[in-house]
Amino acid sequence: MSEQKLLFSIENLLDINPLENYQLLFNNLDPSPLNTLSHTGRKPVSKDALLKSFIYKNLRSINSLTDLRQSLIDNPSAALRCTFDIRNSLPALERFSSFIRDTDNKDLQKIRINLVHQLIELSIINGDYLSIDSCPILANVKQNNLKTNVRNRFQKDCFPKGDNCRGHL
Repeated sequence: MSEQKLLFSIENLLDINPLENYQLLFNNLDPSPLNTLSHTGRKPVSKDALLKSFIYKNLRSINSLTDLRQSLIDNPSAALRCTFDIRNSLPALERFSSFIRDTDNKDLQKIRINLVHQLIELSIINGDYLSIDSCPILANVKQNNLKTNVRNRFQKDCFPKGDNCRGHL
């Protein structure tokens, strides 16, 4: 049975400068799927820096955008790792919020898939193990509403009219 390699060694986790791990991750991050075209309006903020700050937020389990911004203010080395210019003030909370709201999930998924492909090429991870996450996908039909009176709701051979995948499992 083959063993999967660790992403970070114990020595790196116990290092005096733990932010080196973020730098290692951020160096391999390809933000090219993000639309970095400038537009009229406020002075643009680097989408690369915003993306890195959200990765930092999730890795550090920071609860809110306010806490993220305060953490970056209190820890200038983390702000530097996220490629913010610490000589200027950090972006306002609205800029963080608008980045998440306006960034298409497909672009973020492309970045994630690129990282996974890099890890596979470096033989750090392999495809020996499979994880599946599932959730119900509800069809827009009245049979899903328990308050409606539908005569043959629970008959397996009678499919709802609004279900595009009728009988295809």
